[in-house]
Amino acid sequence: MTIKSVKLSIIIGSITLFSCTDSNTKKASNQDEIVDSTSVVSDSLVNAEDEEVSYRLPSALQIAYIFKKSGSAFIPTLANNKANVNKYNSSNYKRATNFGVYSADLAYCLFNKKYQESKDYLKACKEMGTELGLNQVFESDNLAQRFDKNIMNEDSIVKIVSNVQLRTDVVFEQNKQKHITAIAFTGAWIESAYIANEVYAKDKNKKALASLLEQLLLSETIVKALKANQHAEPEMPALIESVEKINAAYNSVEAIKLANEKEEEIDFSKITVKDSELKVISEAIVSLRKNIID
Repeated sequence: MTIKSVKLSIIIGSITLFSCTDSNTKKASNQDEIVDSTSVVSDSLVNAEDEEVSYRLPSALQIAYIFKKSGSAFIPTLANNKANVNKYNSSNYKRATNFGVYSADLAYCLFNKKYQESKDYLKACKEMGTELGLNQVFESDNLAQRFDKNIMNEDSIVKIVSNVQLRTDVVFEQNKQKHITAIAFTGAWIESAYIANEVYAKDKNKKALASLLEQLLLSETIVKALKANQHAEPEMPALIESVEKINAAYNSVEAIKLANEKEEEIDFSKITVKDSELKVISEAIVSLRKNIID
């Protein structure tokens, strides 16, 4: 496993919702279950020499939590409009990418304790998911009722949503649609990156910038996951090209390039990014997100 791969494993594995040092508490225990069940990264995930690779991508919840750590205020207008659901029934690609987008919006609302918005985005996810063959996931175990009942209990609601993520992955794998998992995750990832990017542009919160860069570290793995399924949908080549553009912009940041050359761990909270470098990253993120939700 390469040094960069090790860093990726550390970052994904460390996305717990509460400190692991407090492992005796109920909250830490609950969140460890989520990380253990959804964020395992195998050597084959990051070994480009493997002809057949198995990708285990983190959940939308885990990606959203990277941003939660910034402590930035909730901005409701950043999430994709729930009324756009009907726009995305033109293809499986549109359904999958926006299923991911709405999953990220759901997580964004949950972590900011926006309860009615969370319910609305769960409904949007269900509508998109039903079109992707996920009826059994959203209709089983009284999901809507349990969601409503536990909406103000973050531990419980996070476990419920995490379980939906796991079941979704299982259904796609059983239906021989693993590529949908990669496409949907890309949608969730770009939505979360878009939110972090816009928040930083608004208030210059350095923690928001750190969370953005931390999310962008996943871009190389996402490219590999998409390339492993590049013939599955006609839109895949363009999606791959867009994510590659973001990955190239991220790796062109002087401080990141230097750290990679020295095979050093990157401390995103201390990294300096030039305005010109950030502009390229921002434009690439906004462009891909617009293409997905329009």
